Amino acid sequence: ELDIVYLGSSLPKFTGGFGFKLKWGRLSWNNQFNFRYGNKVVNKARMNAENMYSNNNQSRAVNWRWRVEGDVTNIPRALRQHGYNWLGSDRFVEDGSYLRMSYLQLNYDLPKQYLKWCGLKRISLYASANNLFVLTKYTGVDPDISCGEGPAVDRAQTPRSRSYTLGLTVDF
Repeated sequence: ELDIVYLGSSLPKFTGGFGFKLKWGRLSWNNQFNFRYGNKVVNKARMNAENMYSNNNQSRAVNWRWRVEGDVTNIPRALRQHGYNWLGSDRFVEDGSYLRMSYLQLNYDLPKQYLKWCGLKRISLYASANNLFVLTKYTGVDPDISCGEGPAVDRAQTPRSRSYTLGLTVDF
């Protein structure tokens, strides 16, 4: 217990979102971002993939583990079925800060002179995308980990998927 040290909080210092809309002629660009800053995440998926404790599949990172005197690495030696590699360590606590582009829409309104002959007020073509990218230093699949009552722990849940939509809006 004398080795226990404070490694940071799972609660972010800042969390929020912002967006903007740009319009140029009949073309418009709309997007939305969200972010977190200053939180720590325990990368449990990496902990399981680098523990070298059983014969489970391991990460490629264990190829650079400590083997002989003089090796310089942050991966400890392999200790199958004994040792403490499976325990938590500060090497698995990572910065969970991120900036995510959560929404993007590109829209084009057809000129009104092309719509008079059919009695329509507006025809608009659009393309949208969700979860296009995430900027982060976190090595797991998704830094957006909820942190209920305990620490934020990444257990390799399926990350948010990207989705794309093409559409047409018609006003009568």
